Amino acid sequence: LESSAVLLAVDDNRSVVNSEGSKVQGSMVRLRVMMQAATQAEDGMLLTRFESFEVHQTNQLPGQQLLLDTASRLRQELLDLRAAPLAEPYVGPAVLEGRAAGVFFHEIFGHRLEGHRQKDDLEGQTFADMLGKKVLPNFLDMVDDPTVRSIGGTPLSGHYYVDDEGVPAQPVQLVEKGKLRGFLLGRSPVLPFAASNGHGRRERGNQVVARQGNLIVSSRKTIADDKLRSELIAEAKRQGKPYGLWFRDIQGGYTITDRSGPQAFKVLPLMVFRVWADGRPDELVRGADIVGTPIAAFETILATGRKPGIFNGMCGAESGDVPVSAVSPALL
Repeated sequence: LESSAVLLAVDDNRSVVNSEGSKVQGSMVRLRVMMQAATQAEDGMLLTRFESFEVHQTNQLPGQQLLLDTASRLRQELLDLRAAPLAEPYVGPAVLEGRAAGVFFHEIFGHRLEGHRQKDDLEGQTFADMLGKKVLPNFLDMVDDPTVRSIGGTPLSGHYYVDDEGVPAQPVQLVEKGKLRGFLLGRSPVLPFAASNGHGRRERGNQVVARQGNLIVSSRKTIADDKLRSELIAEAKRQGKPYGLWFRDIQGGYTITDRSGPQAFKVLPLMVFRVWADGRPDELVRGADIVGTPIAAFETILATGRKPGIFNGMCGAESGDVPVSAVSPALL
């Protein structure tokens, strides 16, 4: 039905001066190539595919051949989605491929560790009283480190040197061996912590709140990535399921953190495959969403792949849109 290709270039220059004597002047260049296309299935369902390349320097931009190949792939995936059957309600084993896993953690976990949510009476405060307690499987660690510029040669959008309150960026250990160790903090303290850890962020014209930068998940219980599929099939057989699901790509999602709503999340997948336990070829399906509650979802992680997947994008919240990255190996 439609398609577009957009090149966005932003050179954001900011100066911060405060009464403590801080004087900070800096620039952040952000280059983004976005490719999107949409179609409609025979039953009326709208289908979209999206790909973006986000870098800091012009010499990191994708070449023409990569862009042409990406456009061809997105077009073919849309044609495949039009012919794909609808997904059905399902509870069972699944694999979230690397980038999809990063979005999963960003939406469901990262937002709930932003400092202001721990003391706002209107918030659900999911993890406010869980410092030192288990919140993830004990083989997982999580850090938010805006000082990291790139991983494996891929630039990270959530990189910055100084936050929007004049505090130097710093790595924050959020989870260690499955236990909660900290929160993302701006200059509004959250007990028992008394100082910012450099995560006060905002879009121009908005009030600063604590936000994610580069959320990075690592694992000590890994499976070779080429064996994840066989492990998924084995788990489906153990659970008596005819298939497992493989989530290759996710466009984003949202999570409800306020007290008035259900403490739930919804993630919006784009490319989802049934991996049949009886050996049939994998089958693309359309119309799948991932829904659940945070603590229950994290308790079901069995293992991870080894190669980190990287999601770069924009995150919208109370302080506006800020660039972020989420890095995670694939999740079983």
